[in-house]
Amino acid sequence: MEGETAERNADLTSQSSIEIKIVQSRSEKVALAKAFLSPWLQFFADDPLFSTVDAYRTKEGEKNLEALLEHVLKNDDNPCVYAWDVNKNQVSGFIVQNTYAVDDVITDTTPVKQYNWSETASSDIDKINDFVVKMGNQFNLFSQLGAQKVLLMRYVNVAREYRGQGIMGRLVATCLSEFQKQQRGHEAILAGCSNYYVHRKCLRLGMKLLFELDYSEMDNYKKMADYQTHSKLRFMVLKYRE
Repeated sequence: MEGETAERNADLTSQSSIEIKIVQSRSEKVALAKAFLSPWLQFFADDPLFSTVDAYRTKEGEKNLEALLEHVLKNDDNPCVYAWDVNKNQVSGFIVQNTYAVDDVITDTTPVKQYNWSETASSDIDKINDFVVKMGNQFNLFSQLGAQKVLLMRYVNVAREYRGQGIMGRLVATCLSEFQKQQRGHEAILAGCSNYYVHRKCLRLGMKLLFELDYSEMDNYKKMADYQTHSKLRFMVLKYRE
């Protein structure tokens, strides 16, 4: 009860200066790339899964991730939900979404491999990719859902200075609400929860566990930040109400 009360209080605290916004057109999203950059880099540094790639926290790695950000924003027309601090005029969190269809062939966890990486960095990135592919081979989400097309909350983060203020819950809730209003043919919305706290928020907002895989099945899981807390990659789901 105390934990739930604290979360509700945090939600109220974040209401005053943080606005949740939605942007969909590719040009508008690309125009926000600079504002997204700091929490974007923090995502790759702090996310349990991506924290296993040391190169993401180097200057060269950050340049590659900046290029990846622009690529992601300009190559997808799904709604992007973000939190805006009206007092500081800066992005405090975001959720970037992608569409996946039953006929899509997913060969990489991200298009990040198109950039120049050291041999060590490429190996670390490949280990993440192998882990995600292993999960996909064990669990066919389209068969389990009986769906042809889904929306995935793929990149999810709140900037470090804003964590613990209920912003994540507001971002996820907005994505779920907009999904139920959509007319884009998505039959379900998924959240790939590499972070335990995101998983908890999704549960609280009515999403159900679809499948999970323990990080110990990834080759270099011992490099992961706080493995004991973030022990599994979980996929959460909410189906479309017709």
